[in-house]
Amino acid sequence: MAVYLFDLFYTLVAFKNRDWEHESAYAGISMAQWERCVTDSGVFLGRVTAPMDIIRENVRCAGKTVSEEIIEKMCRQRVARVREIVTKVRPEILEVLRTLKERGHRLCLISNADGIDVMHWADSPLAPLFDEAIFSCQVHMIKPGPEIYLLAAQKMAAAPEDCIFIGDGGSDELIGAKRVGMRTIQARHFAQRDVEGADVQVERFEDILAVHFIT
Repeated sequence: MAVYLFDLFYTLVAFKNRDWEHESAYAGISMAQWERCVTDSGVFLGRVTAPMDIIRENVRCAGKTVSEEIIEKMCRQRVARVREIVTKVRPEILEVLRTLKERGHRLCLISNADGIDVMHWADSPLAPLFDEAIFSCQVHMIKPGPEIYLLAAQKMAAAPEDCIFIGDGGSDELIGAKRVGMRTIQARHFAQRDVEGADVQVERFEDILAVHFIT
């Protein structure tokens, strides 16, 4: 049986809430710049872990100076927004994961995430469906570096070539998976990215079950 490794944001859940303003707006930072700073600031590697410090570090990385009142507002917004994202999962996504489990497959999560992103993972309906969950801020490894994929394979007692990585392709994650010998599926239902490293692309999450190397 193959082992399935899933990205979290933009793959299993969106990272934007339709009715929520993104916290970066309070500091006058574009979402594109904020996402670059999240990667560049080191919060994904767990260099800072307290929620307020995570926000401060990203604001600093963006070259902005804002008041502590704004930092607190941004932090409250981020915590509440991510809580909603990880706890309100689309039914069809849960159904696909349950189907894979029913077929006897094991599932592992690999996510570039900071300390805020993981706060409510235990409350997510996704959590009990995964045999392992690997968050970059907890293991101090980040996609697309090979170490985090190899750690996942090791935890799942599987060779990399027996693993299938499924993600939207951000952070060159599909390229990273391919480099260690994993097969890859780009899931495009949340993000229509033009990326490299995909063996297969699917437009709907449920189409994963029809991919030829899915058994």
